[in-house]
Amino acid sequence: MKRQRRIIILWAVLTGALLLAGCFNSGGKTIQNSPESGEAKPLWDFKYDPPVTITTAIVDENRPNAFKPGESLTDNVHTRWMEEHLGIVTKFDWIVSKFEDADTKIRLALAVNGKLPDTFSADGDILKNLLKADRLLPLDDAIERFAHPKLKEALRKYAYTMTEVTKDGKIYGLPRFSEGNEGTVMWIRKDWLEKLSLNPPATISELENVLKAFSEQDPNGNGQDDEVGLAVPLKEGPWSWMGQTDAIAGAFSTQMLSTSDIKLFWNEDGNGSLVYGAVHPDAKKYLETMASWMAKGYIDRDAGIQDSSQASELAVKGRAGVMFGPFWMGAWPLGDTVKADTEADWQAYPLPAGPEGLKGKAQKPLYGIYTVFSKDFQNMEAWFAYYNKLLAQNLGPDDPYFDPRFAKGYHEGYDYVIKDGKVITVNFATEGVPNEKWPLADGSSMDMRWMLYPLTGGAPTLPYMNADAIKKLSENSDAEVRTPIEQGIKGLNSAQWAAAGVAIAEQGLEIPNRYHGPLTDGMEEHGVFLQKLATECYLSIIYGEKPLSYFDEFVAQFYKNGGDVITKEVNDWYKENKP
Repeated sequence: MKRQRRIIILWAVLTGALLLAGCFNSGGKTIQNSPESGEAKPLWDFKYDPPVTITTAIVDENRPNAFKPGESLTDNVHTRWMEEHLGIVTKFDWIVSKFEDADTKIRLALAVNGKLPDTFSADGDILKNLLKADRLLPLDDAIERFAHPKLKEALRKYAYTMTEVTKDGKIYGLPRFSEGNEGTVMWIRKDWLEKLSLNPPATISELENVLKAFSEQDPNGNGQDDEVGLAVPLKEGPWSWMGQTDAIAGAFSTQMLSTSDIKLFWNEDGNGSLVYGAVHPDAKKYLETMASWMAKGYIDRDAGIQDSSQASELAVKGRAGVMFGPFWMGAWPLGDTVKADTEADWQAYPLPAGPEGLKGKAQKPLYGIYTVFSKDFQNMEAWFAYYNKLLAQNLGPDDPYFDPRFAKGYHEGYDYVIKDGKVITVNFATEGVPNEKWPLADGSSMDMRWMLYPLTGGAPTLPYMNADAIKKLSENSDAEVRTPIEQGIKGLNSAQWAAAGVAIAEQGLEIPNRYHGPLTDGMEEHGVFLQKLATECYLSIIYGEKPLSYFDEFVAQFYKNGGDVITKEVNDWYKENKP
């Protein structure tokens, strides 16, 4: 469940605008939002005087290319800009290196009734405990008064995302939306297909023939038997953020599978009740296929101990020719394959159909971890003012919250430079930018996330917010680019571009998770064990250590060890919340 902390999501009511004409009081602070003439300034043009301080906390896992020498998370060009131009000061109550350490900090604060940051991230049992302790701020009024209309629209449309943070009819957190349209496509080495005179596979049977050829006919041409057909991480089961095998499951069933998260995927059975997909009988078809491919050498024997990044290395090194995953893989990591083979050409193809013509893939969860606020926080309108500005940066200059100071990017010399009147954001050396103007000494691009998002917890995004841009530019690549989202899509490389079109075209194949409730008591008590049990069962069958019939024994153990309790809790919730 910690993986979901990397996902990004949110909810609301309707009405209200952000900054009203004139000045209004904010916890003793005053927003300067009117010129001396008395006419209202644009919504983006505000400054708190005296400055508003907002405290937060952050998990500092790894942030290469985030700051220039002499700058840091607590003092950088953006924190200084925020204070000077917005009157918002960011302070950190704690900076830790692991999510577990952040959880410990929150638990300690709850145990001794200690101070919490003004805003921070929470999910799972931590979120449950915060709600039980009544330590969070209800957000209904702030959402109505201050939230961006586009955010409100998304929150109405995806209201189910608020179930976990709704208590006694009030909202206590904002789920971080992901864009959602990163659904799986099938990546294949096109140059290998051509070399072996193979057609792109349209079915699982044809895919198996491709895997066989890639594994046995030396497509990398080094004279060694070092290739496998499919690069896949099995360490965490069928569903992951890259290299997932959801499309294999979707070729045999409308049940989607996850063994590493007890909240994913719950699907309807034939009677309208929810069942954990990993224990549904249809999972046998997936396991039978994967076990067969492993036995035939089409999958790397180390797949069971590999995560997504490790599995991708096999593909990047020219030792695997098929990998499933999001459309952006065409740049990283698959784009790096040319370092091993200059002729490497990864292309995305539609998903393979099963023996009965079935095709399907997982709907990437549209939300995960929540942004919450201490009950004592006094400056929600300042937080939303900043959030709306970041969201509008994606929506473009027609949005009333769009700050024209960010029209070219956030900070010149950081996320962009200007040369001969042209905005350069990548490939500074190739573009002829003098070394002294490179954002970083090695010429690489800066990762601005650590400067921009400490208060919002992640990039403000909305579900499927780039789908229209993909469709627009797919239909007419010469269409006028009006928003940063469209600019970003325009900047995709050719492989990503084609893959994005495939992903959007097959969006209707997505199989959603039907459970959107809280971490139940049964999940809290039994979830970790059951996740381990499920993943070990799947691996033992795929590796041939157990026969396929062992699946039935696993299902019995699943229900005996708490799965029955969780299934009842999930279905009790579903009866109350079924759309």
